[in-house]
Amino acid sequence: MQCKQLEVLKNNSNGSESGSLFSCMNHTLTTFGSRLLRHWVSHPLRDGSMISARLDAISEILESMGFSKKFNDGNGRHTDVNLHQLLSLVLTNLGKLPDIQRGITRIFHRTATASEFIAVIQAILVSGKQLQKLQVEEDNEVNHVEKTIQSLLLKKLILTASSSSIISTSARLLSALNTEAAEQRDISNLFVVSEGRFQEIATARNKVKQEKDKLDLLINIYRKQLKNQKLEFMSVSGTTHLIELPANVKVPSNWVKVNSTKKAIRYHAPEVLTALDHLSLASEELAIVCRSTWQKFLEEFTGFYQDFQSAVQALASLDCLHSLALLARKKDYTRPVFVDDNEPVQICISSGRHPVMETMLEDNFVPNDTNLHSEGEYCEIVTGPNMGGKSCYIRQVALIAIMAQVGCYVPATSAKLHVLDGIYTRMGASDSIQQGRSTFLEELGEASNILHACTNRSLVILDELGRGTSTHDGVAIAYATLQYLVEQKRSMVLFVTHYPEIVNMTKGFGGRVGSYHVSYLTSSSSQKDESNPSGSDYEDVVYLYKLVPGVSERSFGFKVAQLAQIPLSCINRGSEMAVKLEEVVRDRCKSRLAMADKNLQEIFSNLDLAFLEDVDPVKRFERLKHARSLALALRN
Repeated sequence: MQCKQLEVLKNNSNGSESGSLFSCMNHTLTTFGSRLLRHWVSHPLRDGSMISARLDAISEILESMGFSKKFNDGNGRHTDVNLHQLLSLVLTNLGKLPDIQRGITRIFHRTATASEFIAVIQAILVSGKQLQKLQVEEDNEVNHVEKTIQSLLLKKLILTASSSSIISTSARLLSALNTEAAEQRDISNLFVVSEGRFQEIATARNKVKQEKDKLDLLINIYRKQLKNQKLEFMSVSGTTHLIELPANVKVPSNWVKVNSTKKAIRYHAPEVLTALDHLSLASEELAIVCRSTWQKFLEEFTGFYQDFQSAVQALASLDCLHSLALLARKKDYTRPVFVDDNEPVQICISSGRHPVMETMLEDNFVPNDTNLHSEGEYCEIVTGPNMGGKSCYIRQVALIAIMAQVGCYVPATSAKLHVLDGIYTRMGASDSIQQGRSTFLEELGEASNILHACTNRSLVILDELGRGTSTHDGVAIAYATLQYLVEQKRSMVLFVTHYPEIVNMTKGFGGRVGSYHVSYLTSSSSQKDESNPSGSDYEDVVYLYKLVPGVSERSFGFKVAQLAQIPLSCINRGSEMAVKLEEVVRDRCKSRLAMADKNLQEIFSNLDLAFLEDVDPVKRFERLKHARSLALALRN
């Protein structure tokens, strides 16, 4: 699948997500959910059962948007629990938090802070408890009034995200940590010591407490020594356990002066300095023990990582399914139907709409039908005027097929499809000058890759193949490619071209190829005037954007030139030249027809004369020989 050409993840104008299929589909509420949906959109499923599982889950969420189901609360009472509302609550709360999926990874690699750890585990715990309100049972025996969840996928995801083991493990891990200390980055008080847990920390804390108690006892000694019962330790600018005394008070000579003011001097007694050293050593030992315990605590989490990762992945999947349900309800999408693998390959879409363009145009978008069937017509040749909606139509079919195989509802009245093994596109113009590859070589390179890779279960989209070279070469290459796809590969094909000759060349494909064009209206007359001297391809045109059977012989290139604001004199001159070229072609055709008519008359005249009874055999032979040469020339 060519994500770039179909603008699945990014638009082709500025490379942003705006205007892409992903942007249109993304209604997720969490960062990790958005990341997973991006993966879903760029990797459509090819397993019909998995697609159906997602569609069933979305259907049930959509159903819950309309009403609440009454569930038993486990105590004989009944409570209203709405699946959609509960999912919205859980996901909205998670969306307000940092990315818990990346948080789990940081915890696993032991780079997370304690506050990050608590936030992530707390989020998973709360989400799990909320999801348990749905009372999904692991066994198949349901003792409630009715099953709470019908979808097997939803049931599996909810059970994974709210398993009792996840909740109990989360609660046990959180109970070991002090939230306030974690927020303050206080490693010494981070762990909650209990019987049998963190005894090394308990021992180190006791040692710190003992050293603090020794310091507190010293103040009593200094009160007696200095005969000042109001004496207290003080702290100034981060320096603790200072004794502040008036300047005229005599102190022991071994006291250390720390700083002073005009009226007072602050000291450190030698016993205080010794006790502070012991306290500092004990505090450092406590910090070392706590840091070591934190690393061991994170190592212990490694054993639970897979379960937590699965829980977060389940929450991400629930976010994606909830997002796709919101999309289906908001845009009035319909559930696609997939035929069995043993049934003929087909793409049957009724009133299909381009998901991105519909969002931009709202009610002004014109829907179109698509009917491709491997036992009937499985190739559409689409012609029509420039800017008439040809490329939009073929992209629309591809995007609907992608959305369906993502497991999403689609923008159509109905859609019946076969699970495709690939979507191959060739559209747009590009080159690779650094590698010496011209635009036409790049174009044919992409076409070659498609011809080698596609199968009878693929959708192939070719837009303007062969336009990078001369008309005759382009028509020949386009026809040969189309013939190979139809007769050898038997792929589903949408083929856009400005070469009407190709339609005539494919009439021998026995109903496998249909010709269509995007309809339009032109002005009632094409009379020449000052602004339109030629009246050929420069008249007003109204695009109807409706795909109808038939071939469009005109492209209205000068109308596009006018929209592009090419100088009017240039457009008029080009239009005049177009008329002259058409006249030259017509005159050449007339001349060839006249010559052919003259040759035919001369052939029959020579044949009549050759078979007269009285004609000399030599002259008869000469006339037959001349008739033969004229016939060969006419055939060539």
